[in-house]
Amino acid sequence: MSNFNFVDFYLGYPGHPRFRSLEMIEDSALSVIVQKWEMILFTNKGEVFGQPNLGANLYYYLHETKLSSDSIREALMEQISSFIPELDSIEYELTVSIFEDPERHQECMEIYFKLSDFDIFLIIK
Repeated sequence: MSNFNFVDFYLGYPGHPRFRSLEMIEDSALSVIVQKWEMILFTNKGEVFGQPNLGANLYYYLHETKLSSDSIREALMEQISSFIPELDSIEYELTVSIFEDPERHQECMEIYFKLSDFDIFLIIK
């Protein structure tokens, strides 16, 4: 059996904004980290074949339970340590805040991820 690692395998199709012709693509480490972070944030556990623990489950955390922002941050840190090993040697900042939006009668979760020159914000309602 091969030891080929599919973690950074690039798939694209003609018409996709980032599509490049079929060739091996070598991205910067920062770009790979941001792509992996997006994958974690927008995936629920069990959605990726062969990786049952990949995913942040953010919608579940926001709407199904009353967890603290610290426990959600801890779950995100576990995802980072498991699926983004490139961050082991890079300094980054991660904060999670939960606040209420009384005008719309809902809770919101704000995730702030600072990495080098990138500031990545995510607000989930």
